Parts: sequence; structure tokens; C-alpha cells
Amino acid sequence: MKAVGIVAEYNPFHNGHAYQIRQAKKLSHADCVIVAMSGNYVQRGVPAMLDKFSRAYLALCGGADFVFELPTLWATASAEYFAAAGIALLDSLGCADTVSFGCETKNLTHMTFLAKILSNEPVAYRRFLSDFMKQGLSFPAAREKAALAFLRQTHKNINSASESSLSSILRSPNNILGLEYLKALIRQDSSLTPLPILRLGSGYHSFDLQQEYCSASAIRKRMQDASDENRAKDLSRHLPPETVQTLLADDVCFLTEQDFSDVLFYKLLCEREHGYSAYADVSKDLSNRIRRSLFSFTNYKSFCETLKSRDVTYARVSRNLLHILLNLKKTDYEKGKRCGYVPYLRLLGFRKEAAPFFSELKKHARIPLITKPSKHGDVLDLDARKLFCQDIFASNLYYGVLAKKSGVSQKNECQRSIVIV
Repeated sequence: MKAVGIVAEYNPFHNGHAYQIRQAKKLSHADCVIVAMSGNYVQRGVPAMLDKFSRAYLALCGGADFVFELPTLWATASAEYFAAAGIALLDSLGCADTVSFGCETKNLTHMTFLAKILSNEPVAYRRFLSDFMKQGLSFPAAREKAALAFLRQTHKNINSASESSLSSILRSPNNILGLEYLKALIRQDSSLTPLPILRLGSGYHSFDLQQEYCSASAIRKRMQDASDENRAKDLSRHLPPETVQTLLADDVCFLTEQDFSDVLFYKLLCEREHGYSAYADVSKDLSNRIRRSLFSFTNYKSFCETLKSRDVTYARVSRNLLHILLNLKKTDYEKGKRCGYVPYLRLLGFRKEAAPFFSELKKHARIPLITKPSKHGDVLDLDARKLFCQDIFASNLYYGVLAKKSGVSQKNECQRSIVIV
């Protein structure tokens, strides 16, 4: 069995994702495609617009053969932890030999060169990074400047064209995530072979719907616009039929961060006296700003705007607030890393045609394979069990908010079945 892995969010699944799956399978000569996918919350620090089982179904319809869930702790973390967990999950399968990711450059040599620097973090690079952070730059901006300063110092003959190429890699969202995958491969001494697929169409954050391949951001924005007769036409140009059918179904209900505003305010109010710096990635400074600003809270998004600053981006604020809401602590990061990031394989769904490979998966998997959430206690140790219970809590909160918004009762996490297409 030859398998290629992809780490993804599919929020929602669109034609660009289907293209990547086709290309990854073709170029790697793989028998099947295995996806490590975020659950009900995504890396921007918000709930996914569709729940994880719906998104797994669309991924399977779009060419994936198996979909596994990234633990909530890492699916809502920084790009570095998100990528590290994705690589750890694919490595733990024991049968994947390639990992494919989207990028905006064909220059894998430059990406690997940068990844080695960022992975090893030489003393001079760390000094530059610290200096730029002290100037009040956000981490992504400081890292770009530090890497370039380090290269100028250590590679005197670097030309302007190479410097421009390296700078663009450090600035592009897809390339940044690609660098994190390469860093994780280096740090985990992984045997997975990287297979970058050049991204087509509009940029990661672009709202342009005119090109053949558009971004998930553009699709989400179009879905939030008032319904009109052109929406189905717009979406059908960029989405597989199953995604269009799901998104435009009469009974569909989408969640956004705004739907979690009330529960977030309640959680923040309960914790205000003690502060929030025990939560994952929350600095003491941000904790103090939350405490000072809490009574100006009106909703999730506006509070992120209030709290963001020159050195803390909106996305990081949103992730930090989600960590507080989901009760994800700094100590959980440490426990999760001790477990190898991903200590279990939670299967969300698979294709019937791929069923013959299922026995291979079970035979080669290096960590427990979970198909029934209620049985997790039988196969997981204490730390892994806590990580899995966080997934269950986070999903049950998601389905509870969905029930309130839709007016339709929802099955809890342990009542839900694997998707088979």
C-alpha cells in the first residue's frame, strides 16, 4: 500500500482542494489519499462553518480515501504546532510515504533551505528575531526580517533575486505553512517525502471569485452575503457539486465565531479575577488587556479587534480567545508534546473503494485507531485520554451552539458514526 498524506481544514472543500488531491495522487503514484483534517474548529481560531463529519463527507466525495481528525489542541494552535501535529499524525499511520501541501512557489530548494534555518534556529538568527520582536513587530513580520538579516550576515554572496524569492516565501500564507511542514519533517526526523503542489488561482486571503480556482475565504464571504439568485451560479463555478448541494441545502446552518459570543463572555467573566495567562499561547500582557477591556465586550469579532495590536495579530487573538473558551491550557501543550503530538488516530470517514486498505492501516498504525469515541478509554493512556476528552468537549460545545442557532437538536459526539461514501 502506497499512500500520500494531506493536512487540511477544508473550510469548505472546493475545486482547488480537489485539484490538490488529484495531483498529489498522480505525482506520488499513491494507491490512496489520507487526509489529516481539523475537527470542528480551525486554525484561525474560529468554528468551522460546517461540522467535521460534513466536511469529511465532502472530502471523500472529492477524492480523499480516508479522513482522520487532528486533535482540537493542535487544530486551533499556531501554524508551527498545527503542522507538527499533522506530520506526526501522518507519520503514525505507518503506511504513508509522502506528504503533499499547497504552496505558491516551485522552489522547493529555497523552501528547504529556509526550513533548515528556522528549524535549527542558529544563535545569530535568534538574536535578530529577539531584536525585531522588541521593536514591537508581530512574530511573522519579525521572523521574516530576522531570517533575511541572518542570511545577509552568513551568506555574503546572496543576490537580490534570491533574497526576493526567499522574502516572498516568508510572506505568503501557503508558503509559511509549507515551511512549517518542512520544519516538522526535519525536527521529527520523518521519513515522509515532501510533495508541494503549486497553488492555482487567487491568493489565500483573496475574496476574488473571478478566477477558476478561488480561496476558501472568498467562498465563506460569499456564503455570508444575503441570499440572491446569483449565489448558486457563483459557487457552482468553484465548488464540487456535493459541496454546492450541502452549502445551499434548505436546512443547512452555518456557525461563525459570533455565535459563540455569549458563551465566550461568560467564560471570560468567570475567569477575570484570576486572569488568563495559564491558557495556551496567552501572554500575561494579553491577559491583562482582556481583563481591562472585558466590559467593552459586545461580540467575539469586535473584541478581537479591540485586543489586537502591532505585535499581536487578529488571528492570534482569536486563537487565544478560543483556547480560553475550550479550556486549553499551556500544560496541555506540554502533555500533548510528550505524547508525540498525536497519540491516537480518530477516523472520521473513508471511501468504500478504499476498504481493502483498512486492514493495512490497522496493521501498520503505530498508535491506537479509534472508530468509536465511547471506547477511547479502553485503548488510551491518561495523557492521551485527556487530549481526546478535549476533542469530545469541544465538539459537544459546537453541536450545542449549532442546536441553539438552528433550533434542531443535535447528536452528541459519541452518538455520531463514521462517514462512509
